[in-house]
Order: sequence, then C-alpha cells, then structure tokens
Amino acid sequence: MSWNDLVIEKSRGIVTEKNIDDFNVAFWCAIDNEHNSDIPDGEFCEFVIDMWGMKLKGHYIAEWIGDNDYPNETEPTEIQLDYLEIVKVA
Repeated sequence: MSWNDLVIEKSRGIVTEKNIDDFNVAFWCAIDNEHNSDIPDGEFCEFVIDMWGMKLKGHYIAEWIGDNDYPNETEPTEIQLDYLEIVKVA
C-alpha cells in the first residue's frame, strides 16, 4: 500500500485525497524538525509526531544529504509509518 493510501485509510477521514498534499508537507516539516542532522548515515531512527489530531509513530533511516561541504549531515529517508492513533478530543 502506498504512503498516501495508508495515511488516508488509517486517519479515518482526517486526511483525504483533497488534503493529502497539505498533510505530507506538514508531516515532512515535522519529521525534519525532529531529526538531528548529526545522526550518522545509515542509522535507524524512530519517531513519534503529534499532528492533525493524530499520533503518528514510525521509523526511518538517516541518510547523508550528499553535500561534500557537509560530510556528516543527514536527513530522514525510507520513512515508514508503523502506527497511527486518532487522538480523542474531549
């Protein structure tokens, strides 16, 4: 199942085909902000992000950004969503 289809299905109507692009931009910003760019290339990393009324848990691999001026800087790649929980609002 594709990333978009998985998020749409698991979010139970919070994320739809109409707003999946907005969700993906917000998600990428959130995971990029959480990622420590000094994590070594190839390292397995886990994340928990609260956004859009959901708690998203998953993992990714830190990968070198490919810029020789920054030989130790990495970014999240191969992002996998392991768990999505709808957060109840009282």
